[in-house]
Amino acid sequence: MTSLLQVRDLSIAFGRKDPVVRGLDLDLAAGQRLGIIGESGSGKTVTALAIMGLLPDNARVTGSIRLDGTELVGLSDRALSRVRGDRMSMIFQEPMTALDPTMTAGRQVAEAFRLHRDRDAGRARTAVLAMLRAVGFDDAERVADSYPHQLSGGQRQRVVTAMALVNRPGLVICDEPTTALDVTVQATVLRVLDEVLEAVGASCLFISHDLAVVSQLCSDVVVMLNGRVVERGTAEQVFTDPRHPYAAGLVATARLDLLEPGTRLPTVADHVRVP
Repeated sequence: MTSLLQVRDLSIAFGRKDPVVRGLDLDLAAGQRLGIIGESGSGKTVTALAIMGLLPDNARVTGSIRLDGTELVGLSDRALSRVRGDRMSMIFQEPMTALDPTMTAGRQVAEAFRLHRDRDAGRARTAVLAMLRAVGFDDAERVADSYPHQLSGGQRQRVVTAMALVNRPGLVICDEPTTALDVTVQATVLRVLDEVLEAVGASCLFISHDLAVVSQLCSDVVVMLNGRVVERGTAEQVFTDPRHPYAAGLVATARLDLLEPGTRLPTVADHVRVP
C-alpha cells in the first residue's frame, strides 16, 4: 500500500535540550485514519506540529517527513505555506483560539479557499456555503455571516472543520478536536467529521486522550510514550490485545465497565513504570 504520509526517523528537540520525539516512524495511506494515543507530554501534538511545519524557530527537526512524495523537512516557509491548507490541514482543540474574533466565519473559511483555489469572491462564497452545509449547518448563510462569539462551541468547531476541509486536502490532522465540548455536542461534531472525511476521501491523523473516540473513528492506532512509538496495530488489536505494558495500562484505565463493584481503579503504573 502506497503511503500518503511517510515519516522516518523523526527526532524533535528544542534548543539544547534532549529530544522530545526520537526515531519516530509513521505511515499513513490514502483514506486511512490513524489514531495517536498516549499521555500528555508523550510527543503527540509536537509530532503533528512538525508535520505541519508549525514548530517554533528553536525547534531542531531531523529525519524525513514526506507528503505524497514531497519532503517537508527543510522546506522553506513560503513552500510550506503552499502545502498547508491545500494538501494538508489541521483542526485544533480550541476553536475560539483558532478563529479570528474580528472576522465572520464565512470570511475565514473563504480566505483558505481563495488563497489556494480561486480568488473570485463569488465562487469562494459558493464553496464556503457548500462546505458549511456539508458540516451540518442548515442555516449556512447565517453562520457564514456570524462572528465566532455569536456561535456555540460546537458550531465553532464545525466552522474550523469546514475551514480545514474546504480545499479537500489529502491529509487532515485532528488534535483533540472535541476536548473542549460537552458529550452531546462532541458526538455531533465527531459524526460530522466522520462523514466529511469520508466524503472528501481525506486521510486523518487523529490525536486524542479519549480511547473510545479513537476506537470508533480510526482503523489503526499508534501508542506513544516519552517521544517514541511503543505499539502500533489495528484499533481492534491495540484495544483488545495490547502487547506493550504501557498500552495495556492505557486500555485498562479506559475499561472501567469491566471492573467489579468496589475494585480499585487501575492506573498505568499498575502495568509499567513510566520514566
